[in-house]
Amino acid sequence: MVQSVPPHSDRAGPISPLVALQATLQQMREQSDANTLVQLTLEYVKAAFGAPLIWLAFYDYPNHQLVGQGGVTLLEDQTLLRAVHPLQPGEILEQVVIEQRPISLPDLSQEPRMGIWQREARRLGGIQGCFIYPFSAYGPLSRTAVGRRRCLGILMLGSQMWGVTTREDEKALLGILLGQLAASLQELENAWQQQTEKRLEDPLLRLGTAMRQVGSLQERVSLVRQELQSFLGAVHIQVYWHERSQGQFVPHGSVPKAVGNSGGTESSQPPVPKGAKVGAGPTGEVSLSLRELGDMYYTLADGQVVVGGTGTTRSEVPPKLMQQLRAQAVLAAPILLEKDLLGFIWVQSDVPRTWQAAERQLVAAAANGLALAAPLENLDRRIRQLADDQEFVQQVGRSLYNPAELQQALQQAVVGLAQRLKVGAVAVLTVDPDSPIPRLFYEYRREGKQTLPQQLSPLSDQDWQDLMRSEVVVAENYDQDLRLLSWRQELAGVRSLMLTHTGVGGTATTPVEGLLLVLHPQLRTWSREERQLLRGIAQQVGVILRQIRSEQRRQRQEQLLKGLIATCSTLPNLATLSDLYTTTTRQTAQLLGIPLALVVSWQPGESRAQLQGPFTTAAGTETGSTEIDLQDPLLAYALQSAEPLPLTQEQIPPASRTWLSRVSGAEHFAAGLGSWLLVALGETNSSQAGALGVLILGAEAGKVWDPDERAAVMLIAQTCGWTLRRLLWMQTLQERQEVLRELNWYKHRRLLDMQNALLDSLRRLGQVPEIPGDEATRWQKVVEIGRGLRDLTVSTRPLLQSETWQVQPQLRSVPLATLVRKSLRRVEGLTQKRKLWPRAHGDMSIAVQGDPERLEMVLWEVLTAAGLRSPEGGRLDLWSQASVRDSDAEPFGYAELLVVDQGSFDPHLMAALQLDPNQVIYADPLLKSPLSVSPGLELSLCQRVVQRMGGQLSFYLSSDGRCVSRLLLPMGSDEPHPPG
Repeated sequence: MVQSVPPHSDRAGPISPLVALQATLQQMREQSDANTLVQLTLEYVKAAFGAPLIWLAFYDYPNHQLVGQGGVTLLEDQTLLRAVHPLQPGEILEQVVIEQRPISLPDLSQEPRMGIWQREARRLGGIQGCFIYPFSAYGPLSRTAVGRRRCLGILMLGSQMWGVTTREDEKALLGILLGQLAASLQELENAWQQQTEKRLEDPLLRLGTAMRQVGSLQERVSLVRQELQSFLGAVHIQVYWHERSQGQFVPHGSVPKAVGNSGGTESSQPPVPKGAKVGAGPTGEVSLSLRELGDMYYTLADGQVVVGGTGTTRSEVPPKLMQQLRAQAVLAAPILLEKDLLGFIWVQSDVPRTWQAAERQLVAAAANGLALAAPLENLDRRIRQLADDQEFVQQVGRSLYNPAELQQALQQAVVGLAQRLKVGAVAVLTVDPDSPIPRLFYEYRREGKQTLPQQLSPLSDQDWQDLMRSEVVVAENYDQDLRLLSWRQELAGVRSLMLTHTGVGGTATTPVEGLLLVLHPQLRTWSREERQLLRGIAQQVGVILRQIRSEQRRQRQEQLLKGLIATCSTLPNLATLSDLYTTTTRQTAQLLGIPLALVVSWQPGESRAQLQGPFTTAAGTETGSTEIDLQDPLLAYALQSAEPLPLTQEQIPPASRTWLSRVSGAEHFAAGLGSWLLVALGETNSSQAGALGVLILGAEAGKVWDPDERAAVMLIAQTCGWTLRRLLWMQTLQERQEVLRELNWYKHRRLLDMQNALLDSLRRLGQVPEIPGDEATRWQKVVEIGRGLRDLTVSTRPLLQSETWQVQPQLRSVPLATLVRKSLRRVEGLTQKRKLWPRAHGDMSIAVQGDPERLEMVLWEVLTAAGLRSPEGGRLDLWSQASVRDSDAEPFGYAELLVVDQGSFDPHLMAALQLDPNQVIYADPLLKSPLSVSPGLELSLCQRVVQRMGGQLSFYLSSDGRCVSRLLLPMGSDEPHPPG
């Protein structure tokens, strides 16, 4: 850099910086003292660069600070160059140390991120330009990041000129020099570590040999403590054993220890008084509860060594526990046997200390040795306990061979497990493959304890993964455990638990029939033997659940089959749509045991659907017909699915919830119903014949529609859809037949009337020559007959034009007297032949509303039937009057015409004519009926003709036995015409 001065010799003149660097590097390689290395480095930099400020500092990684090693300034006081400089976030020196890249500053005095160096720049001689170069190396010094370079220190050069920096050749010289300095320091560090590092071979060999030569656990614990004391130095060492009955760890020697207890709630040790603090040894060790250990317990149970204290970056020991034991540094290794935490070795130092890797490894090895030796102390009792547990599992397995005692076998297994573990409750939960909601199947609980709800919240994916991976999920302090969080509300009051599945194996693809849950109201640890016992019973319970579920499914399939046979044999025999809808919804709801079933149907080509009366068990529902847009999203969902479509409450579109809640009951819809099944009535993928309706089923929230139920609903829907289409076919054909029959009758009567009129005109035309008078008079008579024939053709023109295939009545006002006069004229031949005496009574000036030609034909048909059944010489009375409002069925504004005869009316025909004319057309055509032959056929047609014009034609017997034909017609709006 500027101000650099070439080093020179007194004898030979100036020396090249590169030559001087070679000599300096050679001297540094031969040195074994760090201070000498620093001195050689500073001398070369001073000679080669001649900078007014040179500062060399080492980086203290644990304390994140720079320790000055000296340098060069223009001042005699070098206190600043040897001071300790803590690194602060955001400073340039920290940036250089972390990034390990050199940096140049144009003016040190104007850089606020240089801290004290900015403030001292002017006092140091007006330093402005500044260059900072870090040096680093690989090796054991980089313990925090294996395989990465770690900064060992920095070199800072300062100039009195602004913006002065180093050239590339000067940077190369500094890189070579500082690289050698870092390598030399690394070698010194490695040599020091090799000299001071403790070796594990000898202590491990001595410990293994000594433990083989002693027979009791007490002697082995003493050997472990002596060897660790010798290796670790001035520390306190204690061995803690897990006392499951009290939920705490007690120091070795406080009570006689029997290790390997598998009963969990029993122990061969004398009980320790509650809350007692047992002193054992000079440190006054106390019993440690699970609450005091906190997360440290789970770390030990996972087989990890726990390190705590001021010498570690992150203490794994609870600070409160360290304060209680007055410890500055702690090292704990688990005594673990097959995932069962038997205890741990506790090493405590009263002064801050960093534990070396060899120390941690030796303590862990000693703990493993005690774990192997501990079970031998109580081997006989463990063998008996395991044999007893095995016999219990086999006893449960033998009870499975009798299918009639499956429920008793399940009860025996659950109660026996609860009594052996001495727990508060044991519950069996079933899991459906199609639903993540566990349901309570059986529960054994002590008296006075709160029972579990019938269904629990779904487990999280992480809980399922833990359960499948470890087979048994253990929560020894459920309040602080992060597993099974979704059950916190349902398991209120539970302090510890075990959960396992009833499947065989632990793979994610293994089908799981249920879960076995063990609950305890107090803090409790669970031994390996207890978990094995739980797994053995759980697998037997899984077999029981599979057999019970298989039997239940067989019974359910048998019930569905019987119901399907009854339903599918009933639906095709129904004759009306209302019966079809009612039977379908009622029998489907009863077959599946659900509270709601309804049908939404529509006619082909229509844009609106009709919601038929539902079958529901809820109160406050609307049973009337409701119109629904055929584009409703709920109906669209059903029509787009070829199979029954299950939906939850949240999946129901908002637009459909309005009418769905109205027909199912608002409260029932909001609180009870939450599972829905939709299926189309008919083929949804057919291009020729689409669906004509949708069957909607509602059940309680959480219900799972199993495949058998879906298949049954699909068969019922197909049968209903086929029957619905068949009924619509029949109705359409019968309606068309009736229209054609009515047209045929009307046209036949008009043709007959036209024939009679034509014959009468021809007869009159033949009598014209016999008319007395002149030719003009006879010609006038011919013209009159011609006008009559013309009027006859004019009256038939609308019939031929507008009523080719459809009935089109032409309604207008017509005097009743005209109708009566023309009708009596038409039956004049019949009355003369049978010597009847027709008479008209009452007000005949009334005008009625209707199609005059059709009314004439109807009255003609009624008078003809009355005349044919009347005895010869009898009377035909016609009574007319304006109808008085005496009931809602006959409001004011109707004209009444009664045709009374003295004939004998067939009672079967009379009963048939009392039926609704609109329903008669849908009667079975294969059945013999009085309405299928004359005169019932014609009279039934007349009833429908009158009804189409807004009137009514009925037949009954009067009190004196006479036959009455009652014609009720709307009164006309025109002024009544006098009878003509």
